[in-house]
Amino acid sequence: MTEDSAHAWYKGGGPLHPWKGETDPEPTEWDEEKKYSWVKAPRYDGQPAQVGPLADALVGYAQARRLRAGTSAHEEVDRCHARQDLRDRSRQSHPAMLHSTLARHDARAIRAAVLSELAMKQWQLLTDNILKGDTTIYNKPEFPKGTIEGVGFHEAPRGVLSHWVVIEDGTIQNHQAVVPTMWNASLRYTSGTLDPMLVIYGGPLLQNPSPAPSTPSKSCARFTPSILAWPAQSTPSTPPAGTLPK
Repeated sequence: MTEDSAHAWYKGGGPLHPWKGETDPEPTEWDEEKKYSWVKAPRYDGQPAQVGPLADALVGYAQARRLRAGTSAHEEVDRCHARQDLRDRSRQSHPAMLHSTLARHDARAIRAAVLSELAMKQWQLLTDNILKGDTTIYNKPEFPKGTIEGVGFHEAPRGVLSHWVVIEDGTIQNHQAVVPTMWNASLRYTSGTLDPMLVIYGGPLLQNPSPAPSTPSKSCARFTPSILAWPAQSTPSTPPAGTLPK
């Protein structure tokens, strides 16, 4: 896993592992050929990735796994298609049909149902542990001497969130957070690969200059981004309304 800031308003540029990551702001004029956003470009094995409820549903669909008690991902997705009338009822649904606004909302509903069921399971496990006499609520951390690298992953509402930290003799030397919107709205990588927003929604917009200025914003909103990736507004210069990096 790496982060690239070749097109972001930070010093440096080439891909770095989060443990070696740098986040030193260096704002410049908006230039779609150079730097044009505060969002870095994370990559997994050199490839962009989409995260969030829809990604969960797609992975579950591909693996034909159970999402909830007695319910498979295929069943959940088929229900979505039936409600939205996104498919011909005479043929089997396909995960490619999920790339729509309504399907993303359905994926969030599926995730809410999955988490509510999981919450009850975890509550029962906690209760059982307490009844067995395990009432420990705190483990004092002990940091070994030298340099320690650690990482924590969490499936946040918008997608995978990871925190990467380097600790030296008990003191934090480096910390990088790779948030969900960085994956979904990341910039062009040094190699030129695009992020999910540009691939799924941006591509047609870049080839057709006629959509209203609000169209790119509406497309991005489907991902519920936590960062305004583009066009950025807290920079020395702001691109024309509706402008997207090519």
